Amino acid sequence: MKHTSTLFLIAANVLLIACTQSNGAEMTSNANSTSPVPALIERTSNVGVASETAQLHKTYANLKDRLSKQPDDLKSWIKLSEVFITEARITGNYGPNYDAATSILDKVLEQTSSEKKREIRSEALTLKAVIKLSEHQFEEARSLGEEAIALDPNRAFNYGVLVDANVELGDYAKAVVMSDKMVGMRPDLRSYSRVSYLREIHGDIPGAIQAMDMAVKAGYPGAEETSWCRVQLGGIHERNGDLAKANEHYMQALAERGDYPFALAAAGRVAGKQKDFARAETFLKDAIKRMPDAHFHADLARVYAAQNKQAEYAQERAITEDILVGLSGAHDHSEGADHASHGHSHEVGLEMARFELEFHKDLPVALANAEHEFEHRENNIDVNAAMAAILYAKGDFGAAQTHLDMAKATGSKSADLLLIGGLIRIAKGDKVNGKKLVKAAFSQDPYLQHALAAEGRAVI
Repeated sequence: MKHTSTLFLIAANVLLIACTQSNGAEMTSNANSTSPVPALIERTSNVGVASETAQLHKTYANLKDRLSKQPDDLKSWIKLSEVFITEARITGNYGPNYDAATSILDKVLEQTSSEKKREIRSEALTLKAVIKLSEHQFEEARSLGEEAIALDPNRAFNYGVLVDANVELGDYAKAVVMSDKMVGMRPDLRSYSRVSYLREIHGDIPGAIQAMDMAVKAGYPGAEETSWCRVQLGGIHERNGDLAKANEHYMQALAERGDYPFALAAAGRVAGKQKDFARAETFLKDAIKRMPDAHFHADLARVYAAQNKQAEYAQERAITEDILVGLSGAHDHSEGADHASHGHSHEVGLEMARFELEFHKDLPVALANAEHEFEHRENNIDVNAAMAAILYAKGDFGAAQTHLDMAKATGSKSADLLLIGGLIRIAKGDKVNGKKLVKAAFSQDPYLQHALAAEGRAVI
């Protein structure tokens, strides 16, 4: 399953503005405080909108000046942390920006234990949860979110954190409750987008499209959060086989925000599925130039594989793996691995499991990574779908069926699940019904790119 994640969306409640360059990574000390104001890190790629760039620079400069004069202004420190969270979101340069934001938020939390500062502490907790969500530290994010709501139950943003954390931990009933509270308090882009995601994983595709369309319409055209939602709207259509409608949304996102990496990559992915390989390479390379995301490199690897460009494919596969390993040392979950963890502490076991299954066919390593994720969030349907696919590939059809049943718990109509279910049935001897499920998977999404898709096409 490759459902759209909502993790980026929680950050949409921050500044939503970008920056270009700063004076480097040095720290600027306040005149009246020992707490430093971190400098914005110079960008290495051209991404973002000029007006947003100017606004972020202005916001940062104003906050820096204010804190030099009023170092105990906790509200300004929180706003400064939002600058760095926004910068991470826009650029994909998470490590240094999250480090800066976390150090600021930890200082605020150290100074907000009194009852008089409940709302400020709640804001700081929620923003720290945003970072933990992006790093896939879901248990910690949920704990932070629950404390934030206990302090301030009247802030919709707090509930968004708990929607995301509970989804990732597999507590979908609680996620729905939190989503209902969020949309009831503030029906806007952030709440509608979460409604859409929950509807999709519960099998309501028309409802998911409707809610994401509402999210797009609630946003300002060209704003990063709006472009993100439009790409997600296209993604729902793409996962259900409508490439024309999907591409329409991706092109609209690019018309409104011309250098948006996620729209560029999505357009490239669609072009690859349509076998317009030159166009696919152009879009994906443009996206990578702006944000070297592992998913973008993986999509480019698939485009090269489809053209039998073995050298280029191997290079992109290696880059994808390096990025994943660099995020958290994901190979540490494999037997006998000796890889140190690098970069910021992201948990990417699920991503690594999928990568190993598709690109290396290394089933022991894929399973070790999936099992690591299962230990931490055993009810998550994506984790169980990965477990089912890997166990099927290993020939353990009984265990694969067990995990498939867990993956189907929400009533998802994912083509991936239909494919896996069909292959398991065929392997267990029920060829007639198994082939029906496999055919249904490709009827829903003829362009399915699951690791087992080739095997599925071969049986029909």
